[in-house]
Amino acid sequence: MQIKTLHKNMYRFYAWARTQECLDAYRKEIEESVWYWGSLHVEGVSTIKCAEFTGISRATYYRRRARLKALTKGEVPPSKAPNKRNKPRWGEREMQKVLALRRANKTYGKAKIAVILNRDDDVNISESTVGRILSFLTAKGKIQPARSRPQKRRRDFSKGYAKGWKYKKYSEMVIGERVQVDHMSASKNGVTVKHFQAWDRRSKHIHAQIYSNATARSAKRFLEELVETAPYKIRSIQVDGGSEFMADFETECERLAIPLIVLPPSRPKYNGGVERGNRTFREDFYDEPAILADSIGALRFDLKKAVTKYNTYRPHHALKGRTPMEYLRITQAEAA
Repeated sequence: MQIKTLHKNMYRFYAWARTQECLDAYRKEIEESVWYWGSLHVEGVSTIKCAEFTGISRATYYRRRARLKALTKGEVPPSKAPNKRNKPRWGEREMQKVLALRRANKTYGKAKIAVILNRDDDVNISESTVGRILSFLTAKGKIQPARSRPQKRRRDFSKGYAKGWKYKKYSEMVIGERVQVDHMSASKNGVTVKHFQAWDRRSKHIHAQIYSNATARSAKRFLEELVETAPYKIRSIQVDGGSEFMADFETECERLAIPLIVLPPSRPKYNGGVERGNRTFREDFYDEPAILADSIGALRFDLKKAVTKYNTYRPHHALKGRTPMEYLRITQAEAA
């Protein structure tokens, strides 16, 4: 038998001993100042001089002397905690709305939930208040923190058309420039698929599709679908060194005159946007028990709805609470 914890009485004894230790240190601290003040006062030193020499005022001296007498009698000094504390500024109504929205969207944080409540439910609630409610619900065990599963896979390749990655300021990029493309393996209801995804850096717009394998031919089909359905012009594409982005994929980029940028080895942070998008869909889609699809065709149908929700419903902090499609409409209208 292995004993990994002590008896509860041992913890109680430690708490009592710790309290006594703290009280003894507190008594020594105030005893010195009280004794010093008292000795000066007996010698006829004025109150002003006593305060100057000891560093405490006359009122503090009498207050500490009273506490010292109480400590010698075994009494615990009163707590310095305020008598009145701030009460939560949210009630059962706000808590239930946050709980329902968080359970329906398990990866949403306080910023997204606050935007949705103010936008759709006409609930005037701040982001910090939503954060307090989420902390309260987590402590009560009513919700669970979102799981993080970062993915990385890297290979070197070069066929001639692709170019190496070079740093460029985000402020100098336009919509459709350096669209990040990546893929991940995922399983749902016994079906294993290869999830391809494209993420635009400016608008945060995502396009995703699933295939049975992660070959260069599948990546080519995904590129053709992306160019056809994206609500913006694809100016350049940024990929890692995966073998699925060689051969047919690179040839198709050359045929479409789309510059292909390849990241250096072991630098997944340069593709951080699409990597974060992979995590979002892994948690919101593939880990969602309410989705019962058990074939690639059915998963494609449900994935299309999930992508539409991401682009038209899910608010983004980087876009000031707007969705990717709202940002695209506003930006394109201003450009026109």
